[in-house]
Amino acid sequence: MPRTLKTLGALTALAALAPFAAPARDVQAPLAGTVSATNYTSSGASHGAVDIDGGTCGTTPVTTAVVGSLAWNVVINTSATVCYSAMTGPQNVARHTFADGYTFRLMQFNKSAQTYDRTCDRCNIGMAGDKGLPHGDIHLERHKSGTLDTSWYQGYAVKGEALSLGELIGVL
Repeated sequence: MPRTLKTLGALTALAALAPFAAPARDVQAPLAGTVSATNYTSSGASHGAVDIDGGTCGTTPVTTAVVGSLAWNVVINTSATVCYSAMTGPQNVARHTFADGYTFRLMQFNKSAQTYDRTCDRCNIGMAGDKGLPHGDIHLERHKSGTLDTSWYQGYAVKGEALSLGELIGVL
């Protein structure tokens, strides 16, 4: 019996030293729409994110995008419905920062009755914003220390693809 406990203790110590692998998390379409940009915008500028055109501005609900008990920090910076503009300046944003230092953000949505500063998981955060501008549609990005990471959507989201709400668009 003592030998078994000693072996169990050694195995437990080894397990503690092993690198912790975070579980993969699915990123689902936060609204029904069409992928309008991924690596590059229509002008050819580097983009490094997924933009989704939700159709008529202010009519399509937007939810948080990553599945699995995450605390999304929703910050509302605008109170008006913003349509047909570049949506520069203060924007509404839902953000989650992971233990590995990466941050995932969903931006450029309009305020709705369900929109307020809060922390939530898989919740309705607003309505689709701009229509037709690749830098004004719903914008999803992953970054660490200001450097964009595009690996999460490579092989999943394709420009021009029609998406249903909840459809897989990437994996973190």
